[in-house]
Amino acid sequence: MEKTKKSMYHWVILVCCVLTLMFAYSTRFGLAQLFTTEIIKETGFATSAYFLCTTIASVICIFTSPIAGKLLRGKYMRPTFLICCIGTMGFYSCYGFCHSLWQFYLVGALQGFFAMGACTIPVTVLITNWFEKKRGLMISIAMMGVSIGGTVLSPFLAWTISSYGWRKSYFILGTVSLLVLVPISGFIVRRSPEDLGLLPYGHGEEPVSSKKKGNPVPANNWNATLQEAKKTPILWMFAIGAFFIYFTSCIIGHMSYYLQTTGFDAAAIASYISLYSTVAIAGKIVLGYIFDRFGPKGGILFGCGLFFLFLLSFLMVQGSPLMLYAAAVLYGFGTCTATIAVPFMTTSVFGAKHYSELYGFISAFTMTGSAVGSSGIGLIYDLTGSYRLALVILAIFTALTIVIMFICIDMGRKHTAAKAVPAIQEA
Repeated sequence: MEKTKKSMYHWVILVCCVLTLMFAYSTRFGLAQLFTTEIIKETGFATSAYFLCTTIASVICIFTSPIAGKLLRGKYMRPTFLICCIGTMGFYSCYGFCHSLWQFYLVGALQGFFAMGACTIPVTVLITNWFEKKRGLMISIAMMGVSIGGTVLSPFLAWTISSYGWRKSYFILGTVSLLVLVPISGFIVRRSPEDLGLLPYGHGEEPVSSKKKGNPVPANNWNATLQEAKKTPILWMFAIGAFFIYFTSCIIGHMSYYLQTTGFDAAAIASYISLYSTVAIAGKIVLGYIFDRFGPKGGILFGCGLFFLFLLSFLMVQGSPLMLYAAAVLYGFGTCTATIAVPFMTTSVFGAKHYSELYGFISAFTMTGSAVGSSGIGLIYDLTGSYRLALVILAIFTALTIVIMFICIDMGRKHTAAKAVPAIQEA
């Protein structure tokens, strides 16, 4: 039977990716800050001590991400995805049972064990397998699930916390998430279009970039294996850049508490979260377009540049509603860098053939950034009584990220061109 590259199932997969990030990622990161103030207020935990549960989860992810990358590339993709969704959101809801710090740490470790197989790795693997044409745009659309989750679920969660308390809200959020994720991971998704007798969307079509004059070398022609990439400085520099991106993104868990210390009430903070989540929906599409139109340098400059401006505006917010909303808009665009830039640039720099293993390896560094970032920012606050120093450090790291990624892009192009020379000569 002749395979086809045009089918509604490509779009079914895309919708499943959006819903997966909405209920398995947004719930645990963007929405988690709504719990923070209530938990610290009730328990009296130090900020750094409480955020250590996030650090523990991230440390566990460092070791599980390469394993998840390998399991999700082959025949065990669907059972791995299903088990990880159940484990992640099932244990996440167990935060509602916690009273002591050690209980928060235990739950953080348990949900962290499954997290990498339920969020960005399976989603980006699915997009890479199912889409060849406009892959950057498709990744952006899939990552909209993070922003849609914040926009749609934030008012609902704020209402459940005020009505039923933060403990019951964890149970409600976990139950709703599992009702969505179990059918998706267990019954709907397929690892690749070949499993259904289909071809990837746009298979065999010449990329727009390769049609431009003076550009005879495809952008992702290298197709490096993990072992090959480890022998070059590119992978290690890229991993450091990814580390910085995720380290700086940890500000999301502290924004609600920071804004409270600067004089904003719960309603203003909820409006801030809803605004940046709404902006981020369009921001992901815009960033995906910039990556496709202007290449990885244009994308990383746009994303990290706006995140840098957000950090500066956040430093000056100090109870000003105008500055608060300006910061929300800048963050809405800048925060897209963490979810879009790393998976997109992995294929741009190293190629798509061995994406799952490469992204799993790089995810160990992004999770390290998350592990160090959350508790590090909290520790700086505990030591200084302010978030100002932490924001300055994050701004410096953001600027360094732009420099590091530019170097990686140039070095990756040299490897791509070197590999393409023999093929051009043979032709």
